[in-house]
Amino acid sequence: MKYTFLILLLTFTSLNTFGQNSDWTYLRHNHNYGTTYSYGITEITIHSDSTYTWKSWCVNNKKEWKTYKEYEPEISKGKITRNGEYYILTEYRNGNKTDFNWTIKFNDRRLNFYYPNKNERLKVSAKYKRI
Repeated sequence: MKYTFLILLLTFTSLNTFGQNSDWTYLRHNHNYGTTYSYGITEITIHSDSTYTWKSWCVNNKKEWKTYKEYEPEISKGKITRNGEYYILTEYRNGNKTDFNWTIKFNDRRLNFYYPNKNERLKVSAKYKRI
């Protein structure tokens, strides 16, 4: 009887250590051709509750991109909805839906952004790698 509390405590503690993080994070870095900064880093995290977090950093040159976590990112959040084989990212600011919608397709290795071309077919515009 005196070990019951100890056994229960160890059991519940060990259950929490085996929990998995089901959030997928994708990364892209490339020249952004801006007027102030010439290199941009974007990180998208897909959460298990059908939401996403989009973080963007701008650095002066390509040499600085590996230290992007030292800078303050611009953060956007939104919801994910499914439309056939594609997903739609809808951005929300201050609790209100904005005009920003993106069509994506993702798997365990890559996330692709799509845009409609002149024939209304979807074409890949940006590729992100999972980290």
